[in-house]
Amino acid sequence: MNRQLWTMGGAALLGLSLLGGGIGQAQSTTTTPPSTTPPATSTTPPTQGGDVRQDRKDLRQDRKDLRQDRQQTRQDRQDLRQDEKARNADERKLRQDERSGASQSQIQQDRQAVRQEGKAVRGDRKDIRQDRQDRRQDRRDIHQDKKDLHADRKARREERRENHGK
Repeated sequence: MNRQLWTMGGAALLGLSLLGGGIGQAQSTTTTPPSTTPPATSTTPPTQGGDVRQDRKDLRQDRKDLRQDRQQTRQDRQDLRQDEKARNADERKLRQDERSGASQSQIQQDRQAVRQEGKAVRGDRKDIRQDRQDRRQDRRDIHQDKKDLHADRKARREERRENHGK
């Protein structure tokens, strides 16, 4: 059997009781009569508060990783630009030596320098590709952690509703 009860805030109740007035602004709530049976113990284990906490921690860590990956990408791009400049300078020097009729040993040294700079440029490009992959993975991790956080919150909310209804 449901009964209709009227509740009101403490300040309003105090004010009305001092004035001697009746209940003016009240809220309607529905309650069930108290049960005479002892409360049943739950068979499901309580949800650990650490799930949401851990998801938030994972989310913060993934964001931190993403920031670090951005910084690494920025640094790798700077390195790439410097290596490309050095390579271009070496190629210019090689062309100039070939035109001026420099010795074979000098031309060979210049070609070796160009090859070394080319390897550095390829390595920098590889690093940038890897950084992009890391950033994509970090974004996926962030998305998954947000989904996990949402699911854990939803589960905790549903469990609270179940426990409150018992």
